[in-house]
Amino acid sequence: MAVFTFMPVMGLVTDNGTATLSALCCNEGGISSTVLLVLDCLIVVMLLVTIFKYRDLKLQQRLCKVNILLLIAVIAFIMTMWLMQRGQAIAVLEPWIALPFVALFFTLWASGRIKADRKLLSDSERIR
Repeated sequence: MAVFTFMPVMGLVTDNGTATLSALCCNEGGISSTVLLVLDCLIVVMLLVTIFKYRDLKLQQRLCKVNILLLIAVIAFIMTMWLMQRGQAIAVLEPWIALPFVALFFTLWASGRIKADRKLLSDSERIR
């Protein structure tokens, strides 16, 4: 998701020229979106915190759930921008749009593994 900050998400072709939509606008004629930037930075920070909170599985699982909601919000925001631009310009989604989906998949996977770890720990406590 940190790479997603710098990559273009959508290309727009209008009568006036071309533009790109990205979280952090790096090129001339690009459109920056502060909502996308804030969501992306929040996701990156929370994912890093989630990784290093391995001693508190309950908190780690809650952080995963919040990250899942934020990733869905990013995907919904991009799709909304794409649908809004379709009537005014030719809007083409870039291949970098796959990064939030990949992050969502791995976060869902991590959440499932954390749930399995919590179950294993509770079972081992019961045996003791």
